[in-house]
Amino acid sequence: MSHAIPTSFVPRIRPAPASNRDWAIWASAGFVAGANVLAVSGYRLSFFGPTVGFWFLIIHPAYLLYTTSLWRKCSAAERLCYSLAAVLLILMLAGLGINMLLPLIGVHRPLDPIPIVVLGDTLTVLTYLLRRQYPAKLVWRAEIRAIRRKEIRFLVGSGFCVAFAVLGANRLNNGAGNQLSLLALIGLVTILVLLMIWRRQVREGAICVILYLLSLELLLMTSLRGWYVTGHDIQTEYRVFQLTAAHGHWSISYFHNAYNACLSITILPTEFMQVLHVDAAYVYKLFFQLIFALCPVLVYTISRRYWSRTISIMAAVYFMGFPTFFTDMPFLNRQEIAYLFVCAGILSITNTELDFRWRRFALIAASLGVELSHYSTMYLFLGTLIVAWVTRYFIGLNLGGWHRRRGAFQIDGKHWAVMTRTLSIGAIVIMAAITFIWGGLATQTVGAVVTDAKSGITGLFGNPKGVKAGDASYGLVPAKLASPQTILNDYRLVTLKERSGTAPSTYVSASALARYSTPVVNEPSLPLTSVGRLFSDFGVSAISLNVVVRQAAAKGEQLFVGIGLITFLVSRRYRRQIGGEFFCLCVGSTVMVAILTVLPNVSVDYGILRAFQEALFLIAPVLVVGSLIIFRFLGRVLGLVAAKTVCIGLAVSTIGLLPQVLGGYPAQLNLNNSGQYYDIYYTHPQEEAALGRLGDEPGTLPNNVQAENLSDRFMFTAPTKVNGQEVVADIFPPLVRQSSWVILDYSNVHTGLANTTLDGAFITYRYPIDFLWNTKNLVYNNGGSEIYR
Repeated sequence: MSHAIPTSFVPRIRPAPASNRDWAIWASAGFVAGANVLAVSGYRLSFFGPTVGFWFLIIHPAYLLYTTSLWRKCSAAERLCYSLAAVLLILMLAGLGINMLLPLIGVHRPLDPIPIVVLGDTLTVLTYLLRRQYPAKLVWRAEIRAIRRKEIRFLVGSGFCVAFAVLGANRLNNGAGNQLSLLALIGLVTILVLLMIWRRQVREGAICVILYLLSLELLLMTSLRGWYVTGHDIQTEYRVFQLTAAHGHWSISYFHNAYNACLSITILPTEFMQVLHVDAAYVYKLFFQLIFALCPVLVYTISRRYWSRTISIMAAVYFMGFPTFFTDMPFLNRQEIAYLFVCAGILSITNTELDFRWRRFALIAASLGVELSHYSTMYLFLGTLIVAWVTRYFIGLNLGGWHRRRGAFQIDGKHWAVMTRTLSIGAIVIMAAITFIWGGLATQTVGAVVTDAKSGITGLFGNPKGVKAGDASYGLVPAKLASPQTILNDYRLVTLKERSGTAPSTYVSASALARYSTPVVNEPSLPLTSVGRLFSDFGVSAISLNVVVRQAAAKGEQLFVGIGLITFLVSRRYRRQIGGEFFCLCVGSTVMVAILTVLPNVSVDYGILRAFQEALFLIAPVLVVGSLIIFRFLGRVLGLVAAKTVCIGLAVSTIGLLPQVLGGYPAQLNLNNSGQYYDIYYTHPQEEAALGRLGDEPGTLPNNVQAENLSDRFMFTAPTKVNGQEVVADIFPPLVRQSSWVILDYSNVHTGLANTTLDGAFITYRYPIDFLWNTKNLVYNNGGSEIYR
């Protein structure tokens, strides 16, 4: 639990001498000038150039905002969140502004380097003037001077973990082993264990930096896999990014799709690219990860509003140890940026020190950032706030029982009233209006959520066999899902019916198709290691152990959340500790996850695991409290040890360390050159070469290319070829057309398997390559990719 620091213990910070300030100003001006020259000239200066560009566009403006007195009543991590979110929102809004206005005066490429550099210079000047108007004491300098030896060891160790993660990903990309990646994970677990033990000897600022570095390690282990764009959603994100960069201008008409409505993956990365001058893929693979790695730190910060360091560190561990964080989020860049704004919104709601008008403004600004960044994150965030607001009227509470006791963040005994004034019906209406104006009027992309909602409700009440995502199987009450072979057989029937209404010359003949089947193949597992075999010798199956731990992680975390929420309802002491607004927000996030889990079709499109990841911003400390309640029978000390052990133990499994040590579990992309994600999403040089060859062929656009329906990497993204009309059709045999170009990827060629996603489930099946040999002509083969016509 947080306690106010007596003023007598706060060191007096002397203002920096004028000479030091002048030196810093001139040095900053020099770096700004250097960034301008490099950006406008297009000269690529390895490492130094991108570093200066990122400093110019993001770090320096955020630092200038951070060091104003606007956030004087906020913790360091909270100030950083507000400052960084403000810079990102300004870049998106200002970028949209010049995108619309400059063409009116004859500048038809408003997102080229010169306009972006002018925008960056303007942002620098304005933030500098704001800082001069509202200066703040630079406490961080005294914090650095007072750093302790133990903190240095933690920070250096965490830095080495990041280095090992980067080098490990590069080794895997070059076909070498995963030893450095494993060493990075071992270092991460060791540091977390020691941090929990020595938490009282490490100050808040150092804990935040340590959590940031460890989070960055996990993200880079995945994002840096492959020399090209690797992942699922990132393929389409990269396409709309390149579409914007190629035109030097953003327009929803270039590609009328919800992806293209996200300024976080259109205008924002284009601004990055024009200043950083790195390979475009690394805007996502590196620089977006540097931003998103702050989110676990903010989970810790939100938790520290109400809980001790121990609980808050465990909350951060559960957040970054959740598989979606490091397995999928590096491929969901629009959602990474949106999550930062979600954190800013939550922090603004729960900060009782700030004036309510400022809190409401911050909440609405954060909501605008969420909406411009990612549509479905905004829907979930808005739904969470609506449920929280409604909960306030239906829990029938005695308000006095929910007031927090006085502490660092509670000084006036009106904690519940804070939420009432911040999260009012007026604020919710404004947020809904933002969603409607951008999604409904400006981009006209909101229709998909309406359709999904209708189909979900219809599926729930009118069609009990509605489709649910495969992730629903991880629920406490697992959904009944059809077998993969049944789903694939049903898909075959649907595609055969689709063929029946077309001309005979459209698709490959039915007689040729009838000779080939597509049997489902189970995802292979890693071979047992010597440790796994040793376990088996003692009667412990490594395969079963991996499955049990993963299921315990999935179901146990949900159980912990439920117990935590019930505890808040029945325990007056806990209610006073957290306050009513935090409880209602937790209820709101939990209800939204439950809705996605229950509604058919909706769970497929919006992802249960991603929704749970978003909910963890609020319920991660609730989860920890639930685990402490379960182990309370062991006593206070042993119960805490047991809860910590479970937290670290589950993380050891979910980050991939335990399966890698034992074997007998599907391979993870961050540690292996095999596995389902590797086969589906990893882009090989041979595939890039084949795509380049295909781009030179006639008759490929807009819809005459076929590949795996998960292989968005075969979309053209070169500046001369990228467009918003291209469609890559599936290579499932009944859908193969006679005149189309069919491209097989590295996995198809070397394993004879293909992958698809149907009804929210990944399905691997044996692809009949002989079918292509007998019905088409092989026109290109480079040993890793084949093209048929």
